[in-house]
Amino acid sequence: MHTRIGFDWRDLEVFVAAAESGSIARAAERCRLAPSAVSKRLSDLEAALGTPLLARHNRGVRPSAAGQALLHRSRGLLEEARRMEREVRSYGEGLSGHVRLFANISAIVEYLPAVLAQFAQAWPGIRVELEEHVSSRVAQAVAEEVADVGVLSDLAAYEGVDMLPCWRDELALLAPAGHVLARDGGVRFAQVLDHPMVGLKPGSSLHGRLLRAAAERGRGLPLQVQVGSFDAVCAMIAAGMGVGIMPRAASLPYLEALGLVAVRLDEAWAEHQLYLCRRTDSPLPPAAARLFAHLADTARLQP
Repeated sequence: MHTRIGFDWRDLEVFVAAAESGSIARAAERCRLAPSAVSKRLSDLEAALGTPLLARHNRGVRPSAAGQALLHRSRGLLEEARRMEREVRSYGEGLSGHVRLFANISAIVEYLPAVLAQFAQAWPGIRVELEEHVSSRVAQAVAEEVADVGVLSDLAAYEGVDMLPCWRDELALLAPAGHVLARDGGVRFAQVLDHPMVGLKPGSSLHGRLLRAAAERGRGLPLQVQVGSFDAVCAMIAAGMGVGIMPRAASLPYLEALGLVAVRLDEAWAEHQLYLCRRTDSPLPPAAARLFAHLADTARLQP
């Protein structure tokens, strides 16, 4: 059987004000109500609970035994209610919440660690769930509202998704320090195609771009092995499995440790563009909007 509570938070606030101040008039002033409204709320509260809560006397009011018990419990309840209100309101204001961010491996390796660390410091109440996916999957997830925000590489327009250019980088040839291509100041892609290559698995935007560039030259990619991450590409190159092409910034942590060299790829298409994306015509939740704005602002500050 469900029992309906015959009073509300405001009734408890009025009661606490009267019990603590010892005066209907002072309680009315504190609660910004007319004294008659305070008296009515107190009478209704006593009727709902079936017991006197305040003893009236010439100098004001004082809690009865039942009133003392209610006063003790009400203080805790009201504080919990205020805490709950602040917490829920913070979600609406974007101060708290959960954001689903999908990004390709290039963005995760090159830019997002530092950017997300800054965001976590600025908005500690917002939890960002980051997942790595190829660019086509990032766009699909944003369009289907599986992800709130995405970061992806060059990609044709995707229905239902808005894309905002953000960070830029350049692709470079990665080779062992003693490799014949490592001795040049720059290298053309046609030269690279004469050597065994290490590449990413199909589905990545980088793999697609290299396939198109090779096809324009009437060639295929001479892939010796395909792996799922940039660190695996670097490890395979260091092991002598071939040369590879990847974003220059993503290669920097591995060059000295693995004895590799990054050589400029002398091609117009070697410049590497990343995009922020969000669903078209669908407002982001407040927390996700804060993350999107932070990513966009950080990208604009990049030299």
